[in-house]
Formats: sequence, C-alpha cells, structure tokens
Amino acid sequence: MELFAQRMKAFVAVADADGFSAAALRLGLTQSTVSKQVAALERDLGTRLFQRTTRSLVLTKEGSAFYEASLRALAALDEAVSAVGSHGETQGFLRLTMPLTLAESRVIRMISEFLIRYPRVQVDLSISDHAVHLVADQIDVALRVGRLVDSGLIARKIGVAKRVAVASPAYLDRHGRPELVADLATHNCLSYSLLSTGPTWRFTNGGEVKIMGNFKTDSPNALRAAALSGIGIAVNATWLFENELADGTLERVLPDQEPEPMPIHAVLPSGRYVAARTRAFVDFMADAFARDPLLHD
Repeated sequence: MELFAQRMKAFVAVADADGFSAAALRLGLTQSTVSKQVAALERDLGTRLFQRTTRSLVLTKEGSAFYEASLRALAALDEAVSAVGSHGETQGFLRLTMPLTLAESRVIRMISEFLIRYPRVQVDLSISDHAVHLVADQIDVALRVGRLVDSGLIARKIGVAKRVAVASPAYLDRHGRPELVADLATHNCLSYSLLSTGPTWRFTNGGEVKIMGNFKTDSPNALRAAALSGIGIAVNATWLFENELADGTLERVLPDQEPEPMPIHAVLPSGRYVAARTRAFVDFMADAFARDPLLHD
C-alpha cells in the first residue's frame, strides 16, 4: 500500500507540473525514478494515464478520472497520518513564499508563533517580491499582496495591506504639501513597478490620480530609501514606513485621504490535494492577520 501511495503521489506531481522533470524537482527525486513510478502505476492499473508525445503530456480519460480520485485519496491519507502520527501532531515540510517587507515586518513573528503551536512542522521560506510559479518552485503556500491575475490558483483572502502616502519633510517644505488627491499630479511621485494598478493611485474616497515622476523601482526598500532621500512622494503598505512615520523622518501626505488598501491572499497551487499542515498554516495566518490593525479592514 505504501509503495502504491508513492506511485500515486508521483503521478499527481507529474500531472500538476505538466512534466516529469518539474515533478522530479518538486519531489526531490530523479526524473528517471518518477518516470519508473508512473510506469509501474500504469502497469498496476492496467491502463495508460498519460498520452505522451515529444512535445506534450496529456492525461487520458482514464488518467483524468484517476487524478481526481488520487487527490481525494491522498488528502484522506494525509488526514489519517496527521490524526495518529506523533500523537496527532500536524507535521511535515511547508514551503512558503511572500514579499520581503511583509515577511520581515509582520509574518516571520507570526511563523514563530505557528511553530510553537506546531513544532513538528518544518518551514522553508522563499522571499520574493515577484510572483513565483508555485508548482515549478515547489511552493505550498504563497502570500500575495494586490489583485490576483492568475484565476487558475486556489486563493483565500486573509487580510488587506493598509497603505499610506509619505514624503520627507524636506521635500514637502520645498514643493508644498498636497491638499487634494488631484494635487499629486503636480508632484514628483515615486513609482513602485509591481503595483497592480500601474501608474494610477486610487484613494478610499473615490479619488484617483495618474502619477508622474523620475524614479521607479521594484523594491519596497528602495522606494522607502528614495522617499527618505527627498526625491518625491511614495505610496505603499503602511508597515513599510512605520518606523519613519513614528520618528518623523517621513511625513504622512493627505492624512485624511488614505490610498486604497490592497488585498492579501494565501494562494495554493490548483488541483493538488491540500495537506493538513497547509490548511493549518492558512487558518493560523488568517487569525493572526485579523488581530493586526494594519492587516485587516
């Protein structure tokens, strides 16, 4: 039974990754081993699970049916192991990815609390401000800030990123303090190139402005540094500027008109069975975000 389950996991990984090479990487096995496991599974079942060509790998009709059944079976197996293994403790490897500043300012301390509650879970955290490919990079859960563009993923909204417009007092002394959202059009505005709304800043009161400026970056830390250097006005998550707003090195711009918050989702690869440790992590993060005033509505 254990050998059959291993072959089933290899089959699901190949189907999710659309290939043996990516599946082998995710499973930590050689491509040859994964290929042999799937071939053995096909012999056990007496049917072809994949239609193979030189350029593609497609599930057969029987393969599609077995894939759905495999997801259910592996999920049930994971639940059973979690229920009785190590006195019912949730356990196993959990590979995560999330943006740098969200991780550093908020989530790592939440992970610390998560690991106290689930000491047999092992976390592997990959930091990236760019959206990574969940299957190819073997990711169990991604935390993503902003509008989701890939509808093929499983996503659960767990919070929001409250945002703020800031600038250095020196910049504002030189160029004046905006009183209306429309005033931002005449200022040097710093662009964050990963912002899902592009060069348009939207505010909770319904106002919006198309910004212009001479500085653009894909790094939140560089954006903060540019604002501190007096280059212009920046908009990003409030947590990015917490310390600077507190010590006065940055000043809130348009304090009565907040930029629209960005949704934060926990994103999982579609089609895969969801392990108990993964569900536990997402539930834990949703609860932790709900207790943080900068991470919920």
